[in-house]
Amino acid sequence: MKRTRALFILLFIISFTQLNAQAIKRKYRGVYLGAIPPYEIKIGQDTLVVSATRIEIYLDRDSLYLEIGKYRYASTYRQEKVEDEIILILERENSGVPEQLILDPKNNSMTRKGLYPQPDAILVRKGKLPRR
Repeated sequence: MKRTRALFILLFIISFTQLNAQAIKRKYRGVYLGAIPPYEIKIGQDTLVVSATRIEIYLDRDSLYLEIGKYRYASTYRQEKVEDEIILILERENSGVPEQLILDPKNNSMTRKGLYPQPDAILVRKGKLPRR
């Protein structure tokens, strides 16, 4: 009984420390600014031209705020480290398609993978997060 209790406590402590392993390093947090380039959408016989749109990403310790034009999204993210890049994957509400952001630590830049036919957007880190 004592061993079971001790094992349970040990597993609880280990799982609690693993929850905090998801946080991104402080030097990568901040405000990233960029633009989604203009692109065309073909709807039947018609072609619709979508103009360039400003995009801002506020990357915090455990959450991410995404502003595309007048739309704002807030979400938590999970990260994967692939070679020299960090891939941030976030789920948007009411959407079955996850957003994918690739953080390049060497260049202080981030690439947002666009959903077809939307092109990829390159964002550059412009500073620290505003104080709350």
